[in-house]
Amino acid sequence: MIKKILSLLIITSLAFVACKKDTRTLNQIQDGEIQAFLKSRNLTGFQKDSSGYYYKVINEGTGSALTYPDYIYYLQTLKDLNGAILKIQGNQTPTIENSSYLANYLGYVSPTGFRENIIKLHKGGTIRAIIPSYLAFGKDGFGSQVKGNTIIDATFTVPNVDNRFSLADSLITAYKATIPLSFTRDSTGIYYSIINQGTGTDTVTVNSTIKVAYTGKLFDGTVFDSATAAKPLESPLYGLISGWQNAIPKIRSGGKIRLLIPSYLGYGSTASGAIPPNAPLDFEIDLLGVTN
Repeated sequence: MIKKILSLLIITSLAFVACKKDTRTLNQIQDGEIQAFLKSRNLTGFQKDSSGYYYKVINEGTGSALTYPDYIYYLQTLKDLNGAILKIQGNQTPTIENSSYLANYLGYVSPTGFRENIIKLHKGGTIRAIIPSYLAFGKDGFGSQVKGNTIIDATFTVPNVDNRFSLADSLITAYKATIPLSFTRDSTGIYYSIINQGTGTDTVTVNSTIKVAYTGKLFDGTVFDSATAAKPLESPLYGLISGWQNAIPKIRSGGKIRLLIPSYLGYGSTASGAIPPNAPLDFEIDLLGVTN
């Protein structure tokens, strides 16, 4: 009889424990998840803001302090806590790695957790933040790429520049240092390296029809377009991007050129296929023929 009573008490206790609900708020649950993430990755030096996110200023920057009315250019990398890159803009997130950038008045940068971190910087600074979902994309997430209630591991960099031209030049300057070629900057902002001048006799003008084989890449190495000698691109030069119009006339038929093109001479602030907004471009072009 005593054993039956003890068994009944144990079963009742287990049932009570099983039915007990987690009464913590989402804020408390995600705070625990963030703390566990920082500990498991041995990430030190992070501070907790009163809003609920954790942040670490990697480099405060040496330029002027940022204010909400400032129009800023910034780069960001967004990941979930598993390290997966979150793609939220066009086909991919503008990132430090591929050198595409975002631009906005700081007070309009969204979500809230993003602008609250960026404003801690001076121009030239970088900050990393672990942002709970209620300060990021919330319970609904963002499209099909960011699930609801996703905690964001974000890195923001604000280059120490005043306009898109100086920003583009700084991005290209850093990138070309990784390429074993000598580049020349022309007055339009393009950097070019003539690998082979070519022996053709026809002068290339914007009205010429050109036949080319080429490879187009982002600065992270992603190939977004190409054409081969067997299946070349044939087009009037005036129908192609401004960067090509300015640079192709530097060579003759049979020539080869490498171009680093700022976004404002490429596709600008509009995404195009695999090319994100404001992305500088890397082209290697073989000029196979010219028709005037």
